[in-house]
Amino acid sequence: MTPPLDRPRSVLLAGLTAALLLVLALGTGTVWLRLTDAFPTVLHAAALEVPPFLPGLRPDPRGDSTWAFTLSEDFAALLLVGVVALRLRRHVLRHPYAGVLRRLGAGWSAVALGGAVAGVFRGLALARMTGAAPLGWTVHPLAGAVSGAVWGVLLGWTVGLAVALVGNRRLRRLPRLRELRRVGATVVPPARLARVGRLPRRLQHGENHRAAGMARH
Repeated sequence: MTPPLDRPRSVLLAGLTAALLLVLALGTGTVWLRLTDAFPTVLHAAALEVPPFLPGLRPDPRGDSTWAFTLSEDFAALLLVGVVALRLRRHVLRHPYAGVLRRLGAGWSAVALGGAVAGVFRGLALARMTGAAPLGWTVHPLAGAVSGAVWGVLLGWTVGLAVALVGNRRLRRLPRLRELRRVGATVVPPARLARVGRLPRRLQHGENHRAAGMARH
């Protein structure tokens, strides 16, 4: 018999770890420059005050950015990771033994949702820092949500792939108690198995010997 899959906890931990590594990578200057070279239009979007990429987790400001901007980006990155964790937790509770494609989609969509939520916060922080007009308090969060969702779709495959692959890890052996219950349910009635389980070992052996002696007579 194929052992059950140890997915719920490993799926959640893998998604959380992959999301954290993603925001840490986006916080490095190397990844930032590579993405900027690959998508030069992002600079034009940033000039229009649209949050670029997904938020990155950084310990210090980049270039001439302020500490307030860096802290807001760090909070947005942690917000993204938190949304991914909540989304995957809901997934494993509803579908603890889902297939590979469903796990891939759950991790991917979690990043897109987290990017949208983080984008709303980034837009609000940007409107606050720039002293935007009342209309800006609506435009900036909306633009941040759209940008975050799009970049979540583009980069969310990393978390989705990690979740899909780790879910195939199988238990090395079944728990001993589960084996005993399965054998007892098929050979001995459960009520009798429970009574025998509470007897001392010496009495259990004695009962077996008496049964064998009666069979010989």
